[in-house]
Amino acid sequence: MTSLLFILLFILSIFGSFIVDTQTMIYMWFVYLFGILVSTLLNKGEYKTKAINIYQLLFFSGATYMLMCYAFMTYHNYTYLLAPDIAGYFLPWTENYINEGSYWAALSEIWKDYNFFNRFHTGYFTYATLFGFIGQIFNANFYVGQQISVLFLYPFVGILIYRLFRLNNFDDVKSYKYTIIISLFSVIFFFSSQILRDIHILLLYLMGIYLTFKKDFSIVNLIKIIAIIYINTLFRIETGLFLVVLIPVYLLLSLKNSKYKILVFAFSVLMLFVLFVISVSYINQIQALFANNREAYVEGITEGSGMIATFQRIPIIGDFISIIYNAAQPLPFWARLEYSGKGSLGPEVYNIMNFPRSFAAFFNWIVIVYIFSWLFIKDIRKRTIGFISKPLKYQLWIGLIFFFIQSAVVSQRRLMAYYVIYYIFFFIIFNRVDKVNKQYINAVTIISFILLQLVGLVYKI
Repeated sequence: MTSLLFILLFILSIFGSFIVDTQTMIYMWFVYLFGILVSTLLNKGEYKTKAINIYQLLFFSGATYMLMCYAFMTYHNYTYLLAPDIAGYFLPWTENYINEGSYWAALSEIWKDYNFFNRFHTGYFTYATLFGFIGQIFNANFYVGQQISVLFLYPFVGILIYRLFRLNNFDDVKSYKYTIIISLFSVIFFFSSQILRDIHILLLYLMGIYLTFKKDFSIVNLIKIIAIIYINTLFRIETGLFLVVLIPVYLLLSLKNSKYKILVFAFSVLMLFVLFVISVSYINQIQALFANNREAYVEGITEGSGMIATFQRIPIIGDFISIIYNAAQPLPFWARLEYSGKGSLGPEVYNIMNFPRSFAAFFNWIVIVYIFSWLFIKDIRKRTIGFISKPLKYQLWIGLIFFFIQSAVVSQRRLMAYYVIYYIFFFIIFNRVDKVNKQYINAVTIISFILLQLVGLVYKI
């Protein structure tokens, strides 16, 4: 497998030399080999071989999609593809910082007005400019170089998903197989090389969530969680602040298994008190932050005439309908594959390169139907008893709150981390369902998915 993927990436880089240029492909190889090195150093024992295989497979798959997107973009003379924020914000700001002349000068400019509650993306530009300067050494294409900086992180997401499966008692073979399915057929793949913050935040979230599955209390793990929360605020302050919930969750879970329960309990109370004091001390800034966030992402949607606006007007249940509606996007699944000529976003956003989202819509629908089957069929629930770990139960509830808070936001990319938690839950259900029920659920999935697409086609939802 390792040798085959190495050869395939080499062949891909030859095509990439014609699509982009040779120096950019050399840069891609440098990043790839560095990623392999990091994977090797961070994964010990039984995890090492699988981690390297996952990194290789996902990097190759992501690189293939990345070059397809770039070829499509340049053929049509577009300045960006799939997300307007790329050309309108992330690329020009990163380029401006790189024009400072050195990385340290760029860092000075990025951090000079830093404020914790500022919604500026300090962490993203710190990361992006680093890869920008490294890319300059190779004389790499700036646009593709920034894509590669995101692609570098994408396989680590897969490695963390694999490790989460192992912590949830899946064997090595199933953990690997299900990791590849999630990484390639969920919405995560669509964002694997887009010049946005979402893969960075997804990786940080999974790192924090992974640490809560550690059974024994450790000061080191707690410090890691706090560091992850802080780094996350540098990419998107709102998502970073939500991640504070991992601290009490980790303390509660580790308290039960710790040999030093009294010490851990006392430390837990102290930590919660500190969080409370900080929250009270900065309550005005926090309220202003969430008010700005609501104004930017929610109010315009909920006050409009779209489906989400309609759902949001329904008390309580409307939020849950919105969550399912968002997960089922796009509707119909081919809706984003062609530009209709309407709306403010043009063919740069709506084109055939959205095809991964079509697969993701079907995958999400499978997950939705299986989870609802678990909710309503007692026999299936009984079969999963004992297979859903306590940390996973906690994270499922947190994920539901996470979805609920953002139910009015029509964007799957902000929800990917907790989609992963529900994907793991789905595979637990999938493995415990008997053959008869599985055939029934699969049939319901296919039929309901087809009907959903027809409704989406007729009503343009």
